[in-house]
Amino acid sequence: MAMLLGTTMPGASVRAPTPHAPMVGTAPVASVSATNTPLPTPQFRRYGTSDGLPSTHVYAVAQSPDGAIWFGTKGGIARFDGVQFQVFRHAKNDPGSLFDNGIDALLVDHQGRLWAGGLNAGLNRYVAATGTFLHWGHDPADPHSLVSDRVWSIAQTADGSLWVGTSAGLDRMSPDGKDFEHIVNPLLGDKPGDFGPVGALYVDAKGQLWIGSDHGTFVREADGSMHEVLEAGSKRHVVPWRIEGTGDEVRIAAVDGLMIVGKDGYAHPFGAPTIPATNVMSSVRDAAGRLWVGTQKGLFVQTTAGGPVTPVSNHPVLYGNLPGTWVWQIMTDREGGVWMALFDGGVAYLAPGWNSFSRFTHVPDDPSSLRDAMATTMARGRDGRHVWVGERRGRVDRLDPATGQVEQVISGLVGDVVGMTQDNRHRLWVAVQGGLYVCAISSWRCSKVDIGSAGAKRPLEVEPGPDGQMYARTFGHGVFRIDPGSLKVTRMPMDQPSDKVLWGSQMTEHGGVFWYASDGGMMRLNATNSRFEMVSGGPVGQSVDAFSFDAHGLWMANDNGLTHYHYQGDGIALDRTVDSAQGWPPISVVDLRVDAHGRVWIFGHDGLWCFDPASGKFRALGLQDGLANGEFTRGYALMPSGYIYAPTLGGVVAFDPDRVQDHPGKPHLAITQVSINAGKNWTAVPIRNGVLHMGWGEHRLMVQTRAFSYLDPPSTLYCFKLVGFDNGWVDTGNRGERTFIGLSAGDYTLEVHAFVNGHWTSLATPLRIHVQSPPWLRWWAWLVYAVLIVLLAWAILLAWRRRMASRQRIMLAEQRRSLAEQASAAKSQFLATLSHEIRTPMTGVMGMAELLLATPLNAVQHSYAETMQRSGDLLLKLLNDALDLARIESGRLQLEPAPFDPCALVQEIGRLQTGHARAKGLEFDVEIETDLPPRAMGDVFRIRQILLNLANNALKFTEHGRVVLGVGCYGEELVFSVCDTGPGIPEDVQAHLFEPFEQGESPQRRVGTGLGLSICRELALLLDGRIGLESRMGEGSIFRLHLPLHEVSTPAPRALPVPRRGDGTTRQILLVEDDAIVAAVVRGLLERLGHGVRHAVNGLEAMAELAQEPCDLVLMDLDLPGLDGFQVARLIRQNEAPGEHVPIIAVTARTGGDDEARSRAAGMDDFLRKPLTGAQLAEVLAEWASPSTASTN
Repeated sequence: MAMLLGTTMPGASVRAPTPHAPMVGTAPVASVSATNTPLPTPQFRRYGTSDGLPSTHVYAVAQSPDGAIWFGTKGGIARFDGVQFQVFRHAKNDPGSLFDNGIDALLVDHQGRLWAGGLNAGLNRYVAATGTFLHWGHDPADPHSLVSDRVWSIAQTADGSLWVGTSAGLDRMSPDGKDFEHIVNPLLGDKPGDFGPVGALYVDAKGQLWIGSDHGTFVREADGSMHEVLEAGSKRHVVPWRIEGTGDEVRIAAVDGLMIVGKDGYAHPFGAPTIPATNVMSSVRDAAGRLWVGTQKGLFVQTTAGGPVTPVSNHPVLYGNLPGTWVWQIMTDREGGVWMALFDGGVAYLAPGWNSFSRFTHVPDDPSSLRDAMATTMARGRDGRHVWVGERRGRVDRLDPATGQVEQVISGLVGDVVGMTQDNRHRLWVAVQGGLYVCAISSWRCSKVDIGSAGAKRPLEVEPGPDGQMYARTFGHGVFRIDPGSLKVTRMPMDQPSDKVLWGSQMTEHGGVFWYASDGGMMRLNATNSRFEMVSGGPVGQSVDAFSFDAHGLWMANDNGLTHYHYQGDGIALDRTVDSAQGWPPISVVDLRVDAHGRVWIFGHDGLWCFDPASGKFRALGLQDGLANGEFTRGYALMPSGYIYAPTLGGVVAFDPDRVQDHPGKPHLAITQVSINAGKNWTAVPIRNGVLHMGWGEHRLMVQTRAFSYLDPPSTLYCFKLVGFDNGWVDTGNRGERTFIGLSAGDYTLEVHAFVNGHWTSLATPLRIHVQSPPWLRWWAWLVYAVLIVLLAWAILLAWRRRMASRQRIMLAEQRRSLAEQASAAKSQFLATLSHEIRTPMTGVMGMAELLLATPLNAVQHSYAETMQRSGDLLLKLLNDALDLARIESGRLQLEPAPFDPCALVQEIGRLQTGHARAKGLEFDVEIETDLPPRAMGDVFRIRQILLNLANNALKFTEHGRVVLGVGCYGEELVFSVCDTGPGIPEDVQAHLFEPFEQGESPQRRVGTGLGLSICRELALLLDGRIGLESRMGEGSIFRLHLPLHEVSTPAPRALPVPRRGDGTTRQILLVEDDAIVAAVVRGLLERLGHGVRHAVNGLEAMAELAQEPCDLVLMDLDLPGLDGFQVARLIRQNEAPGEHVPIIAVTARTGGDDEARSRAAGMDDFLRKPLTGAQLAEVLAEWASPSTASTN
């Protein structure tokens, strides 16, 4: 054993394997029996590394209470549940893994725990709850530790003691599992080491411990005494490899053969000379009492007690054979299946019903086997012993099923053999593709039948009829009769409702009647044997692929299912249909057979099925029953013994329908794994006391179950029901697992059913699942919620009260805003009305003052007139400031951006303010930065207004020194500055200096209204700019206007109209004005400029004046009685002839923002606001009035 595992056991004799001569056929069990029972041919299911096994070197096998099969291999431990392998290996730095991968001993103790040992693995125990291993090893410093890490065998006695056989002796683990007792064998010496290597341990039915070491085989009684078991006769020591037993039988697998301990207490050799004198590795009796013996040179079996021991041939390359020759250990599971661990091929499994079928096929290098691995058809030999096997390429073999011997009888026929029958003249009729032969069995001389002369082609089947004639079924040409003596061929007449009847599928003589099935229905030969006629009541126009008779009628089959007809008068009548609704499988039928129990055996291209009419159930047969290949072809042979021999793509299959065993009862169904996913990975969790506890954050649950039946695991069907979650049963097919997602908090019960081997089984104890409530749904959380609800109600009430108060405040604010808007609107309307009403008389005052200044006056009179004019200008400025502020507050002030020259603007203001500064004895300077752009974009009128206000304020509050007006470009800003040397502004005044009606404390406080700086700030904001102030008391102030710099390209200079005063050209002007004073002032100013003026007080009069005599220009007041100025302008434009255009200048005291636009829309050309000055009139006249035909002054 040691050498096989990588080391050498002292004293063990190991012989190298020798080549094994192939056995007869593929019959793994060779026999010379002369019975009619076919040779048993075990067909193994094989497992290797491609199936998940960690290594093909398998040393040990055991079954745990849940039904799982465990394997000890060179690559670790593998657990098999019938579907997949779960592998456990040594992992570096993982104390919960195996200590070493080489495992050669396994034991499942009384508590269902798995123990494992190996050459260097020490002793390991699997902890199912955690999926880890506990480890015991040798510690040189601890005399009570395991005596050696090389563990070769493990056993447990009835008292629960664990015995460990090692390379250095026998140990017994203490009950607490901490220490080991080193056992002394007094027959060998007084020291534990005298025991020698212990490679075999076995506890018999009496509770005695059998111990095998290099020094012999010993039995330890319960009181600790020992005696040795010697070989019978020679009285030699028996050096065992393994000790096993069944009931009172004890078998010793020794290094030189198998021995069975007799009642005399001696070990008697068994199976010689069939079992070679080599290393016998293991032996086991199966449920039927057959003894299987595994050796270094192959597998042997004794099928009956006292019967011969026969070898099981080993052809690993053949499907269904053992995967190797070195059988290390054999074990039977609880279903009766046999498991074999092979050192050189992995694992082999033999189902308990393996002997229901025998298989014969071609074996390479074996001339006594069939010549072809595929059988194309079969025929029964008339001796009741042999069967004829048709093969490809025109070959026929004769098979003796009892011995497996094959006689190669016919070769060289043209085409594959498709049908055969042996007649009563000792001849074999052979149908091949394209021809028909008759062969004499005595000489094997074959003659070809001339079927072409009668129009027959492609014969498929030849059968003897009730009249002694031979009948050939063809492919698409009907049935032909052949005289067995003359071999004359004639076409058989037949009813032909359609051509489908020519495509025959089966011919059978039953009860003296010759039946014929085709694609067109069922027919039979009439009583005179002269014609095939449709069977009354049978299918017509429907295909019949196969049929077979029972006691009451016959069964027919096609791809759609089975139908049964009973005899009725001279015909048949349909009485039962079995289709997919009743479980009919998807099978392509080639043959049908009803056995003695009335069961229907269905042969198909894709399997073998058995239908029980009594229960209505179908059963699929496969490798679990010993059927290695279920791909059948047409033409089975029914022997007198009741055995059926059927051809398949894998050879010949033999079985007795009455001896096919039913599958065992309900297997154990268990939950094998429960995993929870709380994030990205699945984690296996233990089940404690049948209850699974899940945390509130664990949202996904996967439950894996297995029905531990190894007969046909893929056919096992599962269904789940989670009570409290599912409304009904959920089928998962052959996947014994289910994933649950989104389980809410609460308690559930998982029930699982499995349909296996024709039986329903369920969990012995349903799994209870408790999903923990999340923290926010626990009792203390509900208490918190109650408190929070109270607090929330109080907060809502408080918020409601605050909301009501806020609503009242909003309503009050809204009311105030509305009143403010109304007041503002009233103020704006009042100012507009006041402005309109003031501008009209101001026109008279300022116009008369201007006219007065143009007359000869003395100095005092001239001074009075100038004072009147300045007062009028001041009053007009105040009025304009008030209107601008009202427009700004109401948001109706419109900007008119246009390109302007910043340098020219500053110089213009400098010229305007220089005179004022000189009058006060001040200097007024202008400073312009060199990087100033030539053109900028902005509302130059409003910028000029701001700068004039700032300059006027500076001059007003500066008593000594100078005022400097500057402009520069800083980054993306255009900055204007006004710097004075005045008294300065206190800091407390600076914060609200720009508010309306605010002024600093100074002697000049009473001069002005306080609107200028407020308007400046508002205008700066409208221009997207700002005004800054720097001031210190006694040092002066600096006001800076920051505006965004928008440079524009410099346009080409154009000539600007230059107002001309008194150019000597007389123009005829029509003045339309209802106010007599304004009219007198305007007339005076125009006449002073040398123009002729006609006056109209309303629109109608103006229209009459124009109709009477044309004019060069019209000055149109907008507020006229009757027709207003807009209407009059439209009338004038409507009455103009083509090419005529009289300039119309609007004159108004209105201050509305849209008056100018409305006037231009009415056809007016320009717009003037009252009061008017002579300069304004002169500029407008210079631009619009054209000279008349009047003479110059």
